[in-house]
Amino acid sequence: MNRYPWSMIVRVLVFFLPLLALYLFSRWSAMQMAGQTHRGDSALGIAVLLGAMTLVMLLGFIIDFVVQIWRRRTFNWLVDGLLIAMLMTPFGWFACNWFGGTEYLLCKVPMSLFGTVLEWLGL
Repeated sequence: MNRYPWSMIVRVLVFFLPLLALYLFSRWSAMQMAGQTHRGDSALGIAVLLGAMTLVMLLGFIIDFVVQIWRRRTFNWLVDGLLIAMLMTPFGWFACNWFGGTEYLLCKVPMSLFGTVLEWLGL
């Protein structure tokens, strides 16, 4: 049994709160830049910030994943594994498009999942 029952909630909040904050900032920025001529400048900055934030979160969750396996906390490393898989989804989508592997099942799953999330967010 897990000694720390709130550990899953903390992990999920650490995953979703920065992404939610960036999403809300990008919506606000899009509304502010709607009438200006160089709208792509803020979008590029947000994309770079999202990439950096994803890499930092990925590194943090991988380190936590290894620590939780070492401490034998099964539920915690399962949650970390799920969050790592969610963080890797955009990279899988870009890799499949870059290398042209859209016909393989391994590439169809991340592409359809990431495409569904983008449609759901209205991006």
